[in-house]
Amino acid sequence: MKVGLIGLGNLGGRIARHLIKKGYKLSVYDLDRGLSQSFAELGAIIYESPSELARNNDYVITVLPNAQIVKSVTLGPSGLLSGFSEGSTLIDMTSSVPEITKEIGSELRKYDIHMLDAPVSGGVKKAEDGTLAIMVGGDESVFLDAYHLLSDIGFNVTHVGELGAGHTIKALNNMLCATTLAATAEVLAIGTKLGLNPAKMLEVINTSSGRSHSSEIKFPQQVLSRKFDVGFTIDLMCKDLTIANGIAEGAEVPAFISSAVYQLWQYAKSQGGGEMDHTAITQFIEGMAGVEIKV
Repeated sequence: MKVGLIGLGNLGGRIARHLIKKGYKLSVYDLDRGLSQSFAELGAIIYESPSELARNNDYVITVLPNAQIVKSVTLGPSGLLSGFSEGSTLIDMTSSVPEITKEIGSELRKYDIHMLDAPVSGGVKKAEDGTLAIMVGGDESVFLDAYHLLSDIGFNVTHVGELGAGHTIKALNNMLCATTLAATAEVLAIGTKLGLNPAKMLEVINTSSGRSHSSEIKFPQQVLSRKFDVGFTIDLMCKDLTIANGIAEGAEVPAFISSAVYQLWQYAKSQGGGEMDHTAITQFIEGMAGVEIKV
């Protein structure tokens, strides 16, 4: 299995390092030549264009900032399409827009090239140790052919439907994550202002019906400790919330709660919080309440 990876940033770089550790002879491409060279020192093969990388690999993984960049890298000049052979497979792990994913996939199908959308959840730590959750959209037979590679990247690999389904559930999942994080922060801020101990509040919540991943993991590990270092920014959450709201609008589903949550996160971004860790949304809620949620 000859594998290439495009996008050596925060997440893609960790996936690349993990695959090299797993024994893959990985090919890579990134606009940052210095970054690419650091992977050459780990044993990766460096290519000068997406086209050249595609020409020499059966599978190409993209982990890029947004949907438009994926489209450009795939269909643009010196893009993947100009290098792919029939039967090759593009696996897009970007948090992307489902409609653009379908557009790219439709163009690739004209040349008998396969595509899977396979965004991930779990953050940089799970990317490092290969335990990401991966939600995959695309033809089931293509998914099964790529399963070994995907299972070397993630611990929970789930085929969720046709092309675009992976990017759909990723955005909706992050909308839910953003909601529980913000709602838990509001509850704890109110209780703290009334004199309750936030650690004791979490103890009750986590043995009751209000518990969530946010209350069980993020608040004890990141908020009460004041670490705020998961490695996923408010900017990135805003990007996913924008995608999720677009999905809801396209489906003509009223999304009152999700829209309010979106406005809160956009407010944090507008106040200079874009580069802050997403768990730091708590600090904006604390600021409005005039308290700190800490032990």
